[in-house]
Amino acid sequence: MAKFDADTLSDLRDVQEVAIRTEKHPASPVVIWVVVADEEVFVRSVRGSKGRWYRDLATGGPAELEFAGRRLGVQALPAGGAHSIARASRE
Repeated sequence: MAKFDADTLSDLRDVQEVAIRTEKHPASPVVIWVVVADEEVFVRSVRGSKGRWYRDLATGGPAELEFAGRRLGVQALPAGGAHSIARASRE
């Protein structure tokens, strides 16, 4: 799993919302919440698997997060089990 540098993690902790653009829909960013827990970055779809960006990423495509004047290329991975989900929920 790719790791984010300390400055990026700090920036992500400080923002409440980010925009996500998927490769499949690059012209249509969606505002989402982001959580940093134990140096890992988590995002969740309010609509679950019905969310368009969630479905786009579930197929394995890349995306970009936009926050604090930055665009950051990312690749989503499923949360690593109940422990990871619980950590993200606590945050």
